[in-house]
Amino acid sequence: MAHSIPPTPLNFRRRIDLVAARLIALFFLLINKLRPLPKPPKPISMHRYGPHPDESLQLIPARAGAPKRAPLVFIHGGGWIIMKKELYTRALIEFAEAGYPVFNLEYPLAPENPHPGMLLSLLQALRWIREQNPEVESVHLMGDSAGGNLVMMLGILSRNPELLGALGPGAPSKVPVSIASVVSLYGILDRLSSRRNRFPGVDLMLECYGGKVVFEERVPADKAITPMDLEFDSYPPSFLVAGSKDRLCESTRICAERLKSSPGVAKLKIYEGEIHGFFSMEWRPGYSELRQDIFEFLELRQTRRDLVNEPHGAEVHG
Repeated sequence: MAHSIPPTPLNFRRRIDLVAARLIALFFLLINKLRPLPKPPKPISMHRYGPHPDESLQLIPARAGAPKRAPLVFIHGGGWIIMKKELYTRALIEFAEAGYPVFNLEYPLAPENPHPGMLLSLLQALRWIREQNPEVESVHLMGDSAGGNLVMMLGILSRNPELLGALGPGAPSKVPVSIASVVSLYGILDRLSSRRNRFPGVDLMLECYGGKVVFEERVPADKAITPMDLEFDSYPPSFLVAGSKDRLCESTRICAERLKSSPGVAKLKIYEGEIHGFFSMEWRPGYSELRQDIFEFLELRQTRRDLVNEPHGAEVHG
């Protein structure tokens, strides 16, 4: 087990719900395998960044001759309990074509590997990326749903390293690589509103990841599993995204309001009529607009040299 963290104990009904969720996820993964991938700009390679079987990553190299850009580190969603990185390869090849080397991360899931194990694994992945690619000075973080939660957590931890101590004795003293920006796609950014709005399966996800204590209004520091559970002073430049028909929309808005109160730059955009998960749904009306907005945000961050000391505030759209 990664980091020797005990699994979250579940009652019989929760175990049945988890099995059902994983069977549904397996169906989508099998369907995804039947769809041929677009040709990547260079061959895709697989690497291990830690001892656990799921501590692995997929490297999609940037297109030769493309403008040199900081790597994009992508963290997949699935409520911390399901899904695999391969479900997102198709959606990420376009970023490699544009010049962003892409590290598509896998990580051990809950309840077998609950909080803070996931964050510890991802911190190890960032360390591996930095050690294996010493020329890399900074990375962009992007993730969707639970991955949107994890990238926002890592971004906040990078600017507030004193919070890393709550992850336990295995935590590093700082995030191993500079975080140039964070793109949180409809992330689970606030526990309470996610439950209040009855996001599908949210109680199962929260209990698997943090235990029953995370159903309380306040949680101890070692159970701070969303950005809204943290007390922080700053954060990297961040782009927060949600669809108006997504039950995590309020979660995204609440977090964006919190970011406005601290130094940093946050962009919030709510896509009218969009649903959860539309980043990788080519048929959705907001798909192309979202990708264009992400590229514009990353390009702006790429060209800025004052990433730490940008004036504080937030842009709000939608």
